[in-house]
Amino acid sequence: MKKSLRAYAAITVLAISWGTIPIIIKTSEISPLSLVGIRTFIGSIFLSLFFINKKVDYRALVKPGIILGPLLALHWATMFESIERNSVAVGIGLVFSYPIFVLLIEGLRGKRLTIIQTFIIIIGFIGLIVLLEIGSIDSVSGAVLGIISAVSLSLLITIGEHYTNQFGGLNIAFAQLLSAGLVMFYFTVPGFTWMIENIFVSLFLGIFLTAIGLTTYWYVVKIIKPLSVSTITYLEPTSGVILGIIILDEIISLNQLIGFTLILFVGISQIIYDSKIKSI
Repeated sequence: MKKSLRAYAAITVLAISWGTIPIIIKTSEISPLSLVGIRTFIGSIFLSLFFINKKVDYRALVKPGIILGPLLALHWATMFESIERNSVAVGIGLVFSYPIFVLLIEGLRGKRLTIIQTFIIIIGFIGLIVLLEIGSIDSVSGAVLGIISAVSLSLLITIGEHYTNQFGGLNIAFAQLLSAGLVMFYFTVPGFTWMIENIFVSLFLGIFLTAIGLTTYWYVVKIIKPLSVSTITYLEPTSGVILGIIILDEIISLNQLIGFTLILFVGISQIIYDSKIKSI
């Protein structure tokens, strides 16, 4: 399997898996900020095991850690709070407006954007809005936090691409998580009891969805450009809605089915488009 296809497969599985996060937020009797703290705490400990007896220039990782760690903490904290204050659909839908911000940032950075790439992202965003049926917002503050989460994520992706190419996905994921863990530690301490009582959920959140997830994500960004990755990750809110139907007994409407179809179309179109670009 070609490296690009492996990267697409990895980000697809990762995006679908990350769709479980809103379910964890909604079904956990713990504050969203403590959940963020727990995932950074467990994730950083797990990744640190890979650096034991390994010669690493930790001083070189300080700068990307200081820049990316707080951005990651801000993104997760505002995302979790947005989902907690609104419905899963509204919260995650607001967060996943971030490809639009990535599009704007890439344009401001002077990146050449094709009409096809821009069209794919916009259609995906329309599909997302239709799928999530963001017609009512329970909390204005939650909506603002969702937008902040989207902006911080777009900055995280565009800034992190440079550091990942320089240091590698594992090193950046470790530096980022360790820094984010320090930022969120104040909120982590009150959640220790919950973490022990719900150890399997905590490990799934901290190891698989966070440590392994971030490492995989930064590996993918080295191969696939941020705009392409942003398009594929539209699958995350899609899987979140499907899990909401299965686990939370939510009902999917005809409009949501149309939105779901649009997102699948966009994901497939992105892969085909990138394949043609690479073959030229």
